[in-house]
Amino acid sequence: MASDGWKRNFHAVWPSLFATSMGLMAVLPTLPLYIEERFGINDERELAVWSAWIYGVAPLTAALVGPLWGALGDRVGKKPMAIRANIAIALTTALMPLAGAPIWLLLMRVVQGAFAGYVAPSMALASQGAPAALHGTVIARLQVAMAAGTFLGPFLGAELAHWFGRAAIFWLTSGFTALAALQLALMARDERPENVEGSTFLSALRESGGALLRNRVFARLLVLLVVMRLGQNMLEPFVALVVRELGAPSWLLPLCPTPALAIDRTTGIAFGVLAVAQFVFTPLWGRLADRHGPLRGLSLLSLGLGLILALTATVTSIDGFLLLRAAAAATMAGSMTLAYAAVSKRVHERRRTLAFSLVQSCMQLGFALGPQLGALVATFGVEGDVGPDYRRPFLAAGALCLLAAAGMAALRRMPSTIVD
Repeated sequence: MASDGWKRNFHAVWPSLFATSMGLMAVLPTLPLYIEERFGINDERELAVWSAWIYGVAPLTAALVGPLWGALGDRVGKKPMAIRANIAIALTTALMPLAGAPIWLLLMRVVQGAFAGYVAPSMALASQGAPAALHGTVIARLQVAMAAGTFLGPFLGAELAHWFGRAAIFWLTSGFTALAALQLALMARDERPENVEGSTFLSALRESGGALLRNRVFARLLVLLVVMRLGQNMLEPFVALVVRELGAPSWLLPLCPTPALAIDRTTGIAFGVLAVAQFVFTPLWGRLADRHGPLRGLSLLSLGLGLILALTATVTSIDGFLLLRAAAAATMAGSMTLAYAAVSKRVHERRRTLAFSLVQSCMQLGFALGPQLGALVATFGVEGDVGPDYRRPFLAAGALCLLAAAGMAALRRMPSTIVD
């Protein structure tokens, strides 16, 4: 690839990440409300369990299958893997409104997770050939694309649900991800991977995976990313339910024709602040990674997030919740950028897709298991007509993030070598 060929891929990947992120974030924030309405679930505890599983099962299967796709990407190319992931999201999302029971929606999310995983190959494709000194900045700018989609998606989903019903959101997502696949097919260029003489796919996977995991810094970083992501995502599936419990803010109610739309729009704001924070803070986290090291950034990020999440357990108003949500968003904005930057500086390019996939798998594992842990903590010991207590998971989430912060600080003191 020419010295500036990575710029072409960057301009191809940026809009594809934007379109896919916007589609997914139109669906996910109000997924518990869709489950409640579509399947007539009135029991709050049952709704919390179904919401946690349906929300989290896709990243769980993606975490398990992701390394296989990553190794295949290093063998056949990054572009085919990115296109495959977007097509998988488009097809499975289009079928989800046809599910007649929660178990069928759960199974569709399983399939989606197994064949999706669009971020790692897209990041690897866009950073391919880019100067090493710019990896943090390039990844941060790609995060801005995802932030733009994350910001617009929830509001777009709220308006579609109001005017056309919640099922329309799934078909919108399908269309956006299909367009993302087309964008990559037409615009991106991929380097031909080196042929591995005499090695099968599985043997190459074992060899590359073994080389990565034998590096102590890399292996321990993966564990700490799981811990951090568990805390970060314990409450995400239940944000709409927390918002409904606290109520819409008084300043928003006059702008909404129905109470249901007010709750949906408030939920959109709760997720939209994540995107605004990514716009503002992700480039700053990227520059911090390039100047002072991504591990230092991850340690500071986890420390700040842990304190904010613990404080959120004390709020009693929707305005206070949204304010602390914005503060948490400023720290969460750097998590993916810093994680990928930490790996890109320690792994040779020929193993980078697999390395990125392992990072994504660990973050998805936390994304998947966090909701299950959050539901367990919120419903533990709850009996009778008492609903889940969503304050307790905030405290548990804060403790996990503080633990990750301590681990990241210790990891910085370990000698580091590049995995060849």
